[in-house]
Parts: sequence; structure tokens; C-alpha cells
Amino acid sequence: MSGIFKAISRQRSAVDVAGAGREAITTQFSKGRLDTCGVYGHLTPNEENLLADLWERILDDFDKPLDSIEGDPIARPVESDDDLERKKAKEVQESSPFEVVAGCMFNQSVAEKCKELGIVSECGADGELVPKFETQMLDNTLKSVFWSVVREDHPDVLILRFLRARKWDLEKSYKMAIAAIKWRIQEHVEEIVWYGDTANDASLMWKGVSYAHGKDKLGQPIIWSGSCLHHQKDQSYPQLKRYLIWMMETLRQLLAPPIERVCLIMDLTDHSNANMDWPFVKTFLKFLEAYYPECLGICIVYNGPWWFSGVWKLISPLLDPVVASKVQFAQKPEGLLKFIDEKELLEKRGGKDAYNYEYVKPDPEENKLMFDKEGRTASAEKLRLLQDQFVKATTDWVNAKEGGDDDGFAAAARRRVELSNQVKAAASELDKYTRARHFYNRTGVLQGNVVDWTKVQNHA
Repeated sequence: MSGIFKAISRQRSAVDVAGAGREAITTQFSKGRLDTCGVYGHLTPNEENLLADLWERILDDFDKPLDSIEGDPIARPVESDDDLERKKAKEVQESSPFEVVAGCMFNQSVAEKCKELGIVSECGADGELVPKFETQMLDNTLKSVFWSVVREDHPDVLILRFLRARKWDLEKSYKMAIAAIKWRIQEHVEEIVWYGDTANDASLMWKGVSYAHGKDKLGQPIIWSGSCLHHQKDQSYPQLKRYLIWMMETLRQLLAPPIERVCLIMDLTDHSNANMDWPFVKTFLKFLEAYYPECLGICIVYNGPWWFSGVWKLISPLLDPVVASKVQFAQKPEGLLKFIDEKELLEKRGGKDAYNYEYVKPDPEENKLMFDKEGRTASAEKLRLLQDQFVKATTDWVNAKEGGDDDGFAAAARRRVELSNQVKAAASELDKYTRARHFYNRTGVLQGNVVDWTKVQNHA
């Protein structure tokens, strides 16, 4: 068979295997065993071959301008003129300011709030906590943008998300990935990561509308999202969208194979119609479906009001069927304890962890390395050399697969693993120069690549 027919045969086989092997989320929790089907480090030979097929597709276009490569249409979940909305919010901030929560004014960023509190950096000419954004992309080729997306993640982990999301269909996976990459450029994700939570809406951070804390019985980080804290008019839509992207990018740092997904708890305690925000819901669902695929392990809707079943009928058609299958409902703490150990469950929700969210403000000098341009340049150059070596090893891997050289394929695969670890380490070092430290760094939960929830757990 030619290469194309081999790839089609592998696709069909992978779909059959994935469909038969993936367990329902409730089964995973009842067995206490995470489903690692199609996850990095747990691939079947057929899935590894399909991964190589997609890499071949990517490398064929690596040096092309991103705009010249066809992908899925970029979907805008909400029609919004972001520039106009920002202008309106600024006008309100200047002409009729009002307090949202805890002294945080409407449209006030964390950086502005910190300056008001006297938290300024000696590194910044005007006391700014983070230097002016500088892109690390050398040009607009797929190669340059691709590595900007990967950051300190493993490149195979990223690619496998799209393969699983499109049921191992190579062309669909590739077009989905290209659309997600283009969307990141459109939404300035690299810049959002650079400034971190310092550019977020202060009221969102002080309230803790959504935050990560603890892990479920499968080891997945828990995201607590309390709807009663959210009001649509407390912030502009562009700022809410920015907050969601920052949260998703931060969550990527809290995940490591085989733990590649999160447990989302939509806590509807004290929820009312005033807390319903359809633009927020639509945006969040689109992000999960198209731009951060395979990031949701389970979504637990907790303590929903009696009328929520009607809302669910409106929401569920908007969801991908795979995402919808991950939604579970719990009305009492006993329902949550099916998925979360008592010691990991918040005390206020029936568990023994007495933790209460409180925003930890930036330290004036925590981003000192970001002001070191020479250090950043040297770190970036080291990373690019390793990335080029990884691409060379990947090319050898793909060629060995196409040539039927099993020994060469295995040797190249081992070389890729070795280089990927070096790339990840170098990217983590560059991250210190290109990402503002954030809430989870300050609490001690995230130190380097180590995640330790015990730093902020308080057992009753």
C-alpha cells in the first residue's frame, strides 16, 4: 500500500480501538482508574504511527506562512467589537466609576489596583510590575507560531489532543489544530501569558470567580467555579474573555501526562437569574470544544436550582457529545464524594479541607527576570537549537516509519523522548523571562514543574 492508504487504514483501526477502549467517566471513578487511552506515554503502535502521520503533515507546512495554510473556520462564540467594548468600559471607569468588590473599581486591572496600594517594582521605569510585551515569535511561519503555542508543554501532548478530539482523523485533526493556532494569534494569547494576572480585571481575581484547588480521585486538578459570584455587568466582555484565556493557559501548567484533564465543579449554590451570563457560557463552551480540546475530564454541576434542568436542555445541544457525556449532577456533598476524597473536598462543601480562596497579590520583584533582555535572548536561543534538534529527530522518525524501518523508527522515537525532555526543561527556563508569575506561583502550589496542593490545604 502507498503511504496514504496506510494512513487511512491506521485511522480506521485507531477509531475502532479508541471507541472500544475509552471508558465512561463514571466507570473511571468507580474503578479508581484514569482512562489513558490515546494519551502520551500510553499509545498503541497504531496510534504512534498516526501521530507520526500528523507530524509529517505538520512538517510539510512548517516553513509556510500561517495565513497560507487552510484550517477550520475560526468561530466567534459571541459577536463583539472588543475595541469598542474596551472604549466603553474605559469611559465608564473615567466618568462614573463604581466599586465592584473589596475596593476594586469597575474596569480596574490588578496592576492598577496594586499601584494604588503602593505595590510597585524597582525594575520598571514607572514602577510597572511587568515590562512591555515582546513577542518571542521570529516570523509568521507555522514553525515559529507552533513553538509559541507549545511553550513548555510536550509537543506530542498538544498534537494528541487534536487527534483524540477528531477521533484520529488526520485531516480533521490538522485543520482543527491550525484553526486553534490562528485563534491564538487573533486573541493575542502570547501577550496574555506575558502579563499574566496583573492585566486581569481586579474584581475577578479578588472575588475568585474561578480558581483551581485540590484534585479529584483520578488525580485531576479541581476547578471551582461559583456562579453566585459572577455578574455580567461587573466587567466588560473582552476582560472576561481575557480572564478565561489566562485561566486556561495557567491550567496547562498544572497538568502533566497522564493527568491531562481537569475536574470542573460548577457550583450553583445561591445561584439566581442575576448570575446567568449567556455570553460567558457560550465563550467557555467554544473554548473547551475548539481551542482547548481534551482538557475537560469531568464537569460536576453542584446544587443546581430546581429550574436548572430547563437551562441544561438549552445548554446541552451546544456541547460536543463527548463533552456532554462528561457532565454529572450532584445535589448534596455525598454526590461530590463520589468523585473527590473527603480530605480533598472543601469544608464548606462537606469535606475536610478548610481552605478558603483569598487572592495573593503580586510581589513587587517577582518578575525581575522579565526585565533581563540579555538573559531572555540567551535562553530563547538555547531553546531554539534544541527545538531544531527535536524537529530533525522527528523527521528521522517519520522517514523511518514511511520506509518500514522498525529499528530506525524505535531508535528515533527514543531520541525524540530524550530531546523532548531537554526542550521542556529549556522552555521552562525561558518561561521565567516570558510569563509573569501568578497566583499559583505565589501560593507555592506551582514551583517550576512541580504541583503541590498541600501548600494551601488546611485539613480540619
